[in-house]
Amino acid sequence: MFSENKKAAGVAVATGAAAGVGNAAAVYTGAVTAANAAGYVGAAATTNALATLGGGAIAAGGGGMSAGVIAIASAAALPAAGVAVAIFSGYKLYKWLK
Repeated sequence: MFSENKKAAGVAVATGAAAGVGNAAAVYTGAVTAANAAGYVGAAATTNALATLGGGAIAAGGGGMSAGVIAIASAAALPAAGVAVAIFSGYKLYKWLK
């Protein structure tokens, strides 16, 4: 029984991680695309995108690039946790009803 729970938890975490990575990639890609449209390319586009996601430059009162990295990490972690919990809870409910 413990082995079944470990397998189900592994599947739930893997599926949640995939959902989280997909969401974070979409957020980051959108920010870089906007930076490219503004005329930035390469490292400047990345810097601009992260600062934009972080609420602007630190000198202007925003959170800067570090807050942008936190925003992307949150965009990955929150959906990942939600999907993993939903899948594992569904599995446990299925086993309970069975």
